[in-house]
Amino acid sequence: MAARGGINAKGESAPQPVKVQRYWPGKVPEGAKDYSSEEDEEEQQQFERQKERELISSIQRVDFSEREVASDRRLQRLKEAREDASFQPIDRRRRHEVKAETSEIHINEEDTSQDVEEDENDIALRRKHIRNRAIEQRRIEEEKLKAEEEAERTLSEDKEEEAEEAERKKIEEIENRKKETHAILAEKIQKDMLNEVKEESSVLKEVDDTDGIDEQAEYEAWKLRELKRIKRDKEERRAREKEQEEIERRRNMSEEQRLKEDMERVRKQQEEKPKGKYKFLQKYYHKGAFYLDPSESIYKRDYTEATPDETAHKELLPKVMQVKNFGRAGQTKWTHLADQDTSKKDSAWSQKSDINKRSLHKLAGLHHGGFDKPTAKKRKF
Repeated sequence: MAARGGINAKGESAPQPVKVQRYWPGKVPEGAKDYSSEEDEEEQQQFERQKERELISSIQRVDFSEREVASDRRLQRLKEAREDASFQPIDRRRRHEVKAETSEIHINEEDTSQDVEEDENDIALRRKHIRNRAIEQRRIEEEKLKAEEEAERTLSEDKEEEAEEAERKKIEEIENRKKETHAILAEKIQKDMLNEVKEESSVLKEVDDTDGIDEQAEYEAWKLRELKRIKRDKEERRAREKEQEEIERRRNMSEEQRLKEDMERVRKQQEEKPKGKYKFLQKYYHKGAFYLDPSESIYKRDYTEATPDETAHKELLPKVMQVKNFGRAGQTKWTHLADQDTSKKDSAWSQKSDINKRSLHKLAGLHHGGFDKPTAKKRKF
């Protein structure tokens, strides 16, 4: 942008921006005719027309297409001049001037073509540069892709090697365990064989070969063994006879009688089921006291069975862990009251004081040694 003088609102001169037009060879800049007078403009137009006529008369006629004529301003002017029929003769000097101008026009055209060629060369160079950059970028991407594939392949190979190493270690560990098991088994078999040999030798040593030392005692021992054998045989014979009688009796009964008898036997067995025994530190659950019918199923349950948390043998635990709710918020320091002395000899209640004696004397049934049986003495009125 250039500056041009002007007058502002205050009447002062101030520079104003002027837009500079780009120069094109063979083209009159816009605004150039604004700075010339009308006469100069007419003279310039006449001079240009004269030059065009001289140029047309001096050069060889060339036919152009309508597109070329429409796109080129000079060809349009030539076409207009060609249509004008009034041509003036030119002298030799003017012919030289026209030739010079023609050569000048050719030079301008050559410059324009040279600029176009330079532009084309620049475009070709830019295209070549862009193509080289694209090729270089593609080469870099291929190298990156190849490096990534190589890294993935290396990683997969490392993983395969680690898996193979783990499998190999696992197989070696299994083989070592087998060897250890075989060694332990062989040692155990050897110990068992030694124990058997020792037992056989001890049995041979324990054989009683002292017969005939005390014949009377030996006879009495044999007599006792014989009587026990006779008694055992007799009991077994009676049991077999009783079983045979029971079989004959049930054979003579009907199906309904046998079923009724079986149900009665099962009921008695359920009622006569022995009570279980509580384990060490097992919690006691009360079954309730409001079931009036003894035939209810609640009476037939075994409340001495241990819950899943109480199935362990707590007597095998260390002494410090043999407490209720060990490790919980409700943990107590007591195992159970059976092994604890809850009496306090130093308490005021246990002291033999006059106050305690008077208090005990006021209790019912304790007057004058009132622990005797009611029928032991006659009551005096």
